[in-house]
Amino acid sequence: MSRQSSTSSTSYTPTASTPLLNDAPKIRGVHRVPTFFKSSIPNRRSLLNAFVGMAVHMLFELVLPIVLYYVLRSFVSPLLALLLAGVPTAIAVVVKGYKERKVDMMGVLMLMGFVVSAILAFVQSDPKLYLLRESAMTLAMGTMLILTLFPLRWRYHMLRPFMFYVARQIAISSNVLMNANTVREHWDWFWDYYSTFRYFLRALTGIWGLGLVSEFLVRVALINSLDEVDDVVYYSNIYMFIVMIVLGTLTVVSALLLRHYFNIEQNRIKVAERRSEIESIIARAAAEQQQQQKKKQQQEQQQSIPR
Repeated sequence: MSRQSSTSSTSYTPTASTPLLNDAPKIRGVHRVPTFFKSSIPNRRSLLNAFVGMAVHMLFELVLPIVLYYVLRSFVSPLLALLLAGVPTAIAVVVKGYKERKVDMMGVLMLMGFVVSAILAFVQSDPKLYLLRESAMTLAMGTMLILTLFPLRWRYHMLRPFMFYVARQIAISSNVLMNANTVREHWDWFWDYYSTFRYFLRALTGIWGLGLVSEFLVRVALINSLDEVDDVVYYSNIYMFIVMIVLGTLTVVSALLLRHYFNIEQNRIKVAERRSEIESIIARAAAEQQQQQKKKQQQEQQQSIPR
């Protein structure tokens, strides 16, 4: 990947599980990632499983509400249909949080959006305002992703790009050999010492943030240009579906390419280390041979001196 960041000042204390954390790569191509670190990197199957899970998640959160909206639209008002279409997603967020015993930031935003929707249903009867609220949540998420690109510090923690935490969570959930804390230490090591790793996650986070913000801008344009609520719902959700497909595919493909690049470089470094080791052995053997010859010459000279 590349050499140690000049701005990195993090020091690590070696432990039983990560004894080499304090040994940073000094120059490109000299030190490779320790072998036991590699289990902290998601393999191809884990990345593809994450993509499938994201696709199912997207199908449930985007396609199902659209289908429910058009089914309920024939029986109730547009605003009530929009509100009821979001019920399954809100229930899924609560059930998932209860079962996994952890807070899902994306789920919390969706649940907050549903609560705001319910309030708007009683306060304001304009369906277009409800649609704008949905995009406001997307705007908030996109803005949050973009804000994580800034290296803000809170106490002892330096904020990192949002996709760093997503990718690290995938690595933790797919790792059966190491505990979560060890994987986190390894990922901190990757972040501090490989600039390609940092650039990749920053770029990916920025692309996702801009994609989510663009959905808000497109929906605002549709609300101002279209009169029918059904048309706004249809085209805005189609755009969001396309954005998610493109971003999801880009994420998986780029992650696979980065892993492929990582493997190629690690193999190259391994070959270079072996060559260096062979050259070192040859050099030591030559030095020992010279010392033996020199010692032999000294002994011959001593024997040739008459007593």
